[in-house]
Formats: sequence, C-alpha cells, structure tokens
Amino acid sequence: MIYIQSWEGFSLEETLKPSFIRPLFRRRGLKYVKIAGKGKGAKLWQNGANVYCEDCDTLDLRHWSGLWLGKEKIVERAGSLFYAHRDLGLAISPSDRHLIFIAVFLSRTTSWETNVLKWTERIFEKDDIEELLRLDFTKFGTSFQLRQLNRVFRQYVENVYPLEDPWEARKALLRLDHVGPKTADAYLLFTGIDPSATPIDRHALRMARRLGIAGSPPRKELCTKHSCGECPAYNTCLRAKLGNEYGTIAGWVQTVFYHHSTTYCSRQKM
Repeated sequence: MIYIQSWEGFSLEETLKPSFIRPLFRRRGLKYVKIAGKGKGAKLWQNGANVYCEDCDTLDLRHWSGLWLGKEKIVERAGSLFYAHRDLGLAISPSDRHLIFIAVFLSRTTSWETNVLKWTERIFEKDDIEELLRLDFTKFGTSFQLRQLNRVFRQYVENVYPLEDPWEARKALLRLDHVGPKTADAYLLFTGIDPSATPIDRHALRMARRLGIAGSPPRKELCTKHSCGECPAYNTCLRAKLGNEYGTIAGWVQTVFYHHSTTYCSRQKM
C-alpha cells in the first residue's frame, strides 16, 4: 500500500466524478476498485488528507487521483478558481488510452449516468485491444453510439492509438468518422497527452462567459486544416482563448466549468 498527501479541501470523489477515467473504476464501500486496464484490481481511497492505493505504483496513484497536477501550478494561473473549487484535481490515465476513447466516444449526446457507465461496465469486461476489436458493441444496446463504435474503434486503433504528439493525435482523431473537436480534446485531456486541451461544450461556453471570456466552439473543418495559431478563427475560438489564458492547466479549468455547471447551476434550475 502506498499513499500521497493531497491539499486542504481536496476530494477524490469529486475529482473522479467529471473525469473520463471514472468508468475504469467501480465504487465498493469507501474504495474505488479499478475494473479494467492497467492495474486492474487496484484499490484507491481517501482518508483525511491522504490518498491511498493498493496494487499500484506512485505514478498511477498520482494520475488516477488527479494530484499529478500540483496545487502551485493551478494557483499560479487560476488562483480564484482554485480556492472556489479546491476539491478538484484532474484524474487521468495515460496507460488506458483505448478505454478512454471508448468512454469519450460513447458519451456523445447521451446520459453519462444512465447509459455510458452502464455500457462501459459491460464492455470493459474485455479490456485488451485485440479482444475489443473482435467485439460487436451492438450486443450492449441499439444506440447509434454503439453502432458507430464498431467501425470507429478500428479506425482509432489503426490511426490514433500509437500517437503521442498532441497535434498529430488531434488531427488524426478529427479524421475519424463521427469525431469532432470536443471528443478529440476530451481524449487528449484525460489520457494526459495534452493537459491544455479543453473540450468545449455548453458548460464551458456558459461558464467562460461568466468570467468575461466569450468565444465560439472550435470547428472541425478548420481544425483539420490548420494548427491552432494559424487558424483564421484563432481570435474567436474559445479553446484558443482558454489555452492562452490558462496554459497547461486549461484542461483543469474546463473540468471546473463542467463540474460547477452540472452540480450547482443544474440545482438552481430545480
């Protein structure tokens, strides 16, 4: 068993909630058990200021807990956001890229809690790439996401999986069928390939406006042709603006936007 110390106010539970690594874990009492991918069977939990892990190494613990992104770096670029949302780290899993792609791809225009977590719990009984390539995903349901995944997962394995350069990976992702900028950036963020990647959704648009950062979502037809700095939409693109404002912690900021919007703004509407 190993452990690392968190900062005051940190919450492992709240950190995992908005992360695309969440489907890799199932909660069993006070512990999160890894059900698929590297370190399958490892147990993760928090007790006071410390986060513990059984059957994993220190780097995995730092990644899965979200504590790899240090408090000092966050405070330097986004101090006010940190002190309002100090419960959040940025949970990633660089060794489980193919599983994160599946979770991200399935999350398009559907319920995370009702559908995606249910689908992935069954799909991830097979976590080897070759086994997943042989799997008919429509056995888990009739949704268009599952139908499309049969073809797109193979495209992903052949064209994206080995790539580690952020911009090469992003362009390759955008060449896949049914993958837009939000899906591509979520993959880059939660695999740890690019911590500055910001998946722009309605939550990001809403919360950024409240901070005085107005912009539009990135457009696939432009993202596939241009690098970010050379894009004609650079000055109006919210992804670019957040990257300029927050640098390498922009992905954490977007996670804060999503968490705040879905947790607090949704309650206010009830």
